[in-house]
Amino acid sequence: MINKYSIIILNVLVFNFYSSKCDFDVEEGSQCYDGRGKNGTCVNACQCLSMIGDVKRREYPQICSYQGKTPIVCCTDCKKVKHIDEAIVDKTGGIHFRTGRKAYDVCLEHLANLPYEGCPTSGLVKRWHEEEQCYQYSQGGGGARVPYGVYAAHIGQDARRGQFPHMALLGYGGGMDTAHWLCGGSLISDRFILTAGHCISSAVLGKVRFVAMGILKRTDPPERWHRYHVTRIVPHPEYHAPSKYHDIALLETNTKVTFNLHVYPACLNMDDQFLGVVTATGWGALGHNMQLADTLQAVSLQSFYEEACAVHYPPHRHLLTGFNGTIQMCYGDEMGGKDTCETSILSGFNGTIQMCYGDEMGGKDTCEGDSGGPLQAKPYLSRCLHTVIGVTSYGRNCGYSGQPGIYTRVKFYVPWIESVVWP
Repeated sequence: MINKYSIIILNVLVFNFYSSKCDFDVEEGSQCYDGRGKNGTCVNACQCLSMIGDVKRREYPQICSYQGKTPIVCCTDCKKVKHIDEAIVDKTGGIHFRTGRKAYDVCLEHLANLPYEGCPTSGLVKRWHEEEQCYQYSQGGGGARVPYGVYAAHIGQDARRGQFPHMALLGYGGGMDTAHWLCGGSLISDRFILTAGHCISSAVLGKVRFVAMGILKRTDPPERWHRYHVTRIVPHPEYHAPSKYHDIALLETNTKVTFNLHVYPACLNMDDQFLGVVTATGWGALGHNMQLADTLQAVSLQSFYEEACAVHYPPHRHLLTGFNGTIQMCYGDEMGGKDTCETSILSGFNGTIQMCYGDEMGGKDTCEGDSGGPLQAKPYLSRCLHTVIGVTSYGRNCGYSGQPGIYTRVKFYVPWIESVVWP
């Protein structure tokens, strides 16, 4: 398979076959002139970061010489890089480096292939350093208009079309046209949806069989529904219903999902940088014992301290050891009115694997039917690409004052997700 570096080198070779922009006898490390008014240094082409952007713009570099078939080019960057194959360029020209972590590197690929333009990113931007007379790469971001209003929604509002393109709705029953659409999920690749372990089957309707994406409303016309059959259900190996520990699962579709403006994957959280207010989304009930929402709902929630969540979720039959902060998260509304519903913990909240979120003032929360959907934070790579930090798991009496909901902590499960989705 030809990699990006090989393609760039091939482009340079082809260009210089028809060009006289080369000396061919200047050694690596020598000073050079790039032909565009800048002085540079002759370096191996695969170590010059500017090569990526230059070749994309068809601004081919000055050739100093060759090492075998590899060109030594006049590079105006202040520093060499280890290898340009480790870099990815996004739509704004920002540069990001692969880390070797599959989930993160795939996220970079999604960023580079976003189906819309003008998204602010955190990529490195090329800037001229006057004192050193060379180009440096520093953190970029800001300024550009964000399409479809992808900033976090306000309290309990209807989402906008295309605002959460990773949202999935899970279907149960005998046929796709007559399916009952209940739990939520998150598209994380072209074949896999992330959801809750307790969403893989219904006591009445059986196993989840279908996935729908691209819709804003349950009543959207058929042409807006992008529907797929579920061919493989992969619950976490340590999930055992009705326990709410390790309440996470993956669903594989029968064919590759087609990406577009309204169907696009989210990234997975891999660190602890997300604190404070986050957003939960779903087509669940609009309140305790109320009907399911027609329009996708987005609600802003805040994190609860693990100690507070442990008080709300002591050990009981579905949380044997209580809240586990390593694998769970606790979010909600301290004043009431926002939260998740249904309680099932025999040993209590476990902060290692769970998170506790809600609304201290009340009125905001996830409810019945939101299970499996994402808890997402403001994206750190691009405001056009969401990062899922939690999976909606359960709670008590959604929306009551000071009552948070529990979310499965995605970070803890990234190695397992990678082993299934990107083996």
